[in-house]
Amino acid sequence: MTTKIRRSAGTKTLSDVLLSALRGRRFSTEQDLADLREGTTLKVLCMSTTLGTVKMLSVGKGRKIPHLSSGHLLLAADRITWQNKASNEIVAVQGPFALTPSEKKTAHWKFARFDLVAAGQQHVVVIPKADVALVTQVLEAAGS
Repeated sequence: MTTKIRRSAGTKTLSDVLLSALRGRRFSTEQDLADLREGTTLKVLCMSTTLGTVKMLSVGKGRKIPHLSSGHLLLAADRITWQNKASNEIVAVQGPFALTPSEKKTAHWKFARFDLVAAGQQHVVVIPKADVALVTQVLEAAGS
């Protein structure tokens, strides 16, 4: 049996924006949670410097910083994973979870930066602000 996978309400592509304008197809956090309970896996855009293989980016004069890798958090009723878009590397994210807003801000106003503690490991994640409530509720439910 295959699982239905769809993007969350806050993770939109150009086609999602056009479909919502033309057909009135709009998703919400409440719809996301209802679909999750029915077995749908939700994809949430999630960028991270610490999930998966950490790549260092040279910024000159011998200095290196961790590269912000783009991927998706795959939220399912029984598991949470992160998939790197470029390499398709999949990382299982294990509980217990603690998600707290980061002191550092993001460069784009539609995204929020968080410090995620998962199974005792510290991670930095950047997710769309529209998906914060969904991710928070799913992590709280998975952590209990």
